[in-house]
Amino acid sequence: MKRLYSVGPCKTELREVEEPVITNPDEVKVKLTGCGVCMSEHYDWEHAERGRKFGHEPVGVVAEVGEKVTRVKVGDRVSGLFDGSAEYAVTKESNVFKLADNITDEEGILEPLACLYSAVSKVRTGIVGDRIAVVGCGYMGCGAISLLKKRGAYVVAVDIKPESVANALKYGADEAYLVKDLPANYYYIPGDGLNFDGEPGGFATVMEWGETNESLDVAIKMTRMCGQLAIGAYHTGPNRVVNMQMLNVKAIDMLSTHPREREMTRTGCKNAVRMMSAGEWVYKHVPTKVWPISRFDEAHAELPEKFGKYLKSVVKFTDEDFEPYIID
Repeated sequence: MKRLYSVGPCKTELREVEEPVITNPDEVKVKLTGCGVCMSEHYDWEHAERGRKFGHEPVGVVAEVGEKVTRVKVGDRVSGLFDGSAEYAVTKESNVFKLADNITDEEGILEPLACLYSAVSKVRTGIVGDRIAVVGCGYMGCGAISLLKKRGAYVVAVDIKPESVANALKYGADEAYLVKDLPANYYYIPGDGLNFDGEPGGFATVMEWGETNESLDVAIKMTRMCGQLAIGAYHTGPNRVVNMQMLNVKAIDMLSTHPREREMTRTGCKNAVRMMSAGEWVYKHVPTKVWPISRFDEAHAELPEKFGKYLKSVVKFTDEDFEPYIID
């Protein structure tokens, strides 16, 4: 089978390696049809050493099951929490989740959806209708907006790109602004006046999905005294330098929302399939660019320039070298 390996910065190659085999009765072998291309790996791809593997957002078809496997069968389309760097993967049944027929492969890539479930579940949503700010409105930010709306929040979205502001409104934001146009009273600077019918300016809860130092700065300024700043973005690359004095003075509760609790992540996968298939959570028809696996490097190189064109990128495990295309 083919596996994707780095041969240096910004360069990968497909190598022929031995297929994995089932060795335990609770394991499942999956033939991958595709894998999401995640911005969280972009810095590592740009600076990769030889031999590094990429791909953690797999989707595929069950090729074989162990004798104790009961939840999936051969031929089922699945996604979940297993290796996405090769044509085949073997993992425990507990890491695999069957996709409903009304969910496409591209929509059903579950790992990032599980991250969204973890993040939104850890956020202080308060009373139904309370305002929550979302800073950064790419694929993950827009997904968070749609889930926050499901939880009854009034969402104010912020980004630096007009296209991302438009996407935020498309996926449910009640208000959306460019950073340069954000009303002054949507920030909370200690000593400032009041807002929202006598409440302090800014927001009691702010989620940050921008993955940049600048988005962190905006999010900190928007968080009010004793508020929660939930970091959903996966920050890679150089260290971030933030205003610790403002964090301290405002006594901000700063929380990383990443899903390191395995059972929470599995529950997120399971709930995402159920809610999307039932129409309870609508995060479908997301503009997605599809690439052949042989053009993985092109897919990664284009990630920083995708805004206004598409939200998500996926590579297909196929021998065919087709022209990339966008679906929505």
